[in-house]
Amino acid sequence: MMLAVVTLAIVASILSVTDAQKPPLFKYGERSIAPEGWARLNEVEVDPHHELSFIIALKQQNLDTLDAIYWDRVNPDSPNYRNWLTSDEINAIVSPSTEDHDAVWNWLKNNGVRELVSHGDSIEGKASVKVLSHMMHTKFYTYQHQDGRKIVRIGGAYHVPENLATIIEMFSGLNTFAPAKQHKRTKKIQVTGVWDWDTYVVPQTLWGLYNIPSGITAKNNSSQAVLEWEAQYYSPADLKGFGENMAVPNIAPVTLVGTNNPNSPGDESTLDIEWIAATGLGVKNWFWIEAGDAWLYDFAVHFMATQDVPLVASMSYGWNEEDQCESGIGGAECNKLGVTSQQYVARVNTEFQKIGLRGISLFASSGDSGANGRTDESCMDSKFHPAFPASSPYVTAVGATELVDAVANLPNPPPVCKGAEYWWCGSGGTEEAVSFIPAQFASGGGFSEIAPQPSWQADAVAAFLNSTAAKKTPTSYFNTKGRGFPDMAALGNNILIWSEGGSSGTGGTSASSPIAAGIFALLNDYVIGKTNKPLGPLNPLVYKMAAEQPSTFRDITVGDNT
Repeated sequence: MMLAVVTLAIVASILSVTDAQKPPLFKYGERSIAPEGWARLNEVEVDPHHELSFIIALKQQNLDTLDAIYWDRVNPDSPNYRNWLTSDEINAIVSPSTEDHDAVWNWLKNNGVRELVSHGDSIEGKASVKVLSHMMHTKFYTYQHQDGRKIVRIGGAYHVPENLATIIEMFSGLNTFAPAKQHKRTKKIQVTGVWDWDTYVVPQTLWGLYNIPSGITAKNNSSQAVLEWEAQYYSPADLKGFGENMAVPNIAPVTLVGTNNPNSPGDESTLDIEWIAATGLGVKNWFWIEAGDAWLYDFAVHFMATQDVPLVASMSYGWNEEDQCESGIGGAECNKLGVTSQQYVARVNTEFQKIGLRGISLFASSGDSGANGRTDESCMDSKFHPAFPASSPYVTAVGATELVDAVANLPNPPPVCKGAEYWWCGSGGTEEAVSFIPAQFASGGGFSEIAPQPSWQADAVAAFLNSTAAKKTPTSYFNTKGRGFPDMAALGNNILIWSEGGSSGTGGTSASSPIAAGIFALLNDYVIGKTNKPLGPLNPLVYKMAAEQPSTFRDITVGDNT
């Protein structure tokens, strides 16, 4: 009996010493309410064996150095223009010290986190709810969205060791929610028997309007990608049907990153892959889809960690800058999450810089809710809500135009147009900025509240602010010192796609972005053939072209997005 008492005393002593050696905990964040559209299911018990994949962003260093190198390499007037870096060279600039990195790594490893992967300035891992709950002294709940989706996320306060609080910048995948799903406006188009009266855009419409030479095809190592989220899959059969029925030659095979379900194609992803192929003729196609509820930061981490990547990438997704840290929640709640929207946007912007320094051109649609943004489609707020990632200075943002006084006189119309009775395939017309009437959406645009205005667009912004149109809007509605967007526009209304074995009409800046990306992928192919280096981030070059060779672009001065 005495031996047992002594043994227990020794065990108790060891445990007390072990607990005493553990660093004190720091309350890193707290979730007190569910995001807009979500409800926490308190009565549903979360399976402790349910596993979550997550990324921890570590605080970066030398960001001023990264910034200087980036703007030097993308400046057409610099002797270092287009001297791109490797991923390893970029990560060596921004990654934290080995000591800081290893402190976080060991905390995760010692607590049983599996599948650990280091990206230098971030660490990716996977663990059960049981492990994470113990490690972070928190509780997990099931949340359900209005559309039926369910997700397991933190509820209440969560903690990290005090010595790691200044090393960790944010978590992704444990406390964050993806933005609300986008809903495309699509309608099936029948060749006969339906009164439509619309004029639709087919690839030949664009080839003529944007002077894409007949018979052109990529000859060098150019590549283009569409980036997808929200389980937006594509159908190879529909892409093949698009090529046949729209008379698009040389659609290159598609390299897939992620998991695709061809039996459940989405309207967004179908639009994206078909129309980047329609303008980037013969360019190698990529379809990149992020799994689960990943968002921009997760994509950027995965992209930087991939050796072979596409040289041009288009994103047709976005959400308000001020709500980026999660869907539908503003300042007060974001502060409790351990990261504000401004911090999230700033971190993603840094990741976009890193991607750009590899020589990658990023495109983003500017949004379909005008200057007011997706959370104020009734236009009641006294402040505009810029969309992100379009508001990032490290992407080329693309707005939408539409054909007015359209002409339908294609010399050799594709099969989809032949025999159409009450609708037409456009051959030309006047381009105007998309307005809510008649397009039923307004092209997004405005000024970032976070990213300052780059010098390369200062003259263009000044000209706009001095225009009669701009002076009609109170400057209190937007940040006149912020990065202005979009940078260019392309057709985005009444676009024909091939979906589920038939033609459908759709539209949005999510059409304009892949269209523009495909055109620049062709230009990339030409430049690679001459210099063996891709164009990379385009904005300084594009604004220089517009200023010095204005005939390169068509100035769109008519339309309304407010």
